[in-house]
Amino acid sequence: MPRTGLTAAEIKKKAIDATVAAMREEGFDKVRLTDVAKQLGVSHAALYLHFKDKTALLDAVSERWLVEIDESLDAICRKQGKEPTEKMLAWMLTLHRAKRAKVLHDPELYKSFDLLANAQKPYVQQHMSTLMAQLVGLVREAIAARRLRGADPDKMAEILWEGMMAFHHPKLVAQHLDEKREPLLRLVLESMLKGLALKTD
Repeated sequence: MPRTGLTAAEIKKKAIDATVAAMREEGFDKVRLTDVAKQLGVSHAALYLHFKDKTALLDAVSERWLVEIDESLDAICRKQGKEPTEKMLAWMLTLHRAKRAKVLHDPELYKSFDLLANAQKPYVQQHMSTLMAQLVGLVREAIAARRLRGADPDKMAEILWEGMMAFHHPKLVAQHLDEKREPLLRLVLESMLKGLALKTD
């Protein structure tokens, strides 16, 4: 344990907290590992044990945001007694709201994410994998409840994901920031679900 009395996990958490605060106050481009270390009361060398450079620290900020999104969506997936397509709508709305809120209320954190995050980074890949697994699970529930036809759940989830891209991709959300898009989101999802629905006639 370091001389601060903090565990490695606590140092990482406090470093991320301090970085978020600095980004909001001064902008992400002004974040310095030496300043974060000073605020935590550790040497910059000690902080380098956890973050090899500024990019790694900013990545940790983005990763925590994505994990928070994953967890909020997982809570919807686990909700019992709710109709599967209603859960799917709640899932899509929650994802849309999380992305919109970040662009609208945390512009510096979003700017950092937009510049640094890419599909090759492990935490982004993990986030995408988690989201698709959740969406596939919701599709399976809808098929079991006879709300969707019994086709390939993975393919159906992919269709829904791509079809709803305008409402959850950060760049596309940012382009429509001055619009209230939730009514359109509901209409688009409803239309897609009708197209994928079990035919009963």
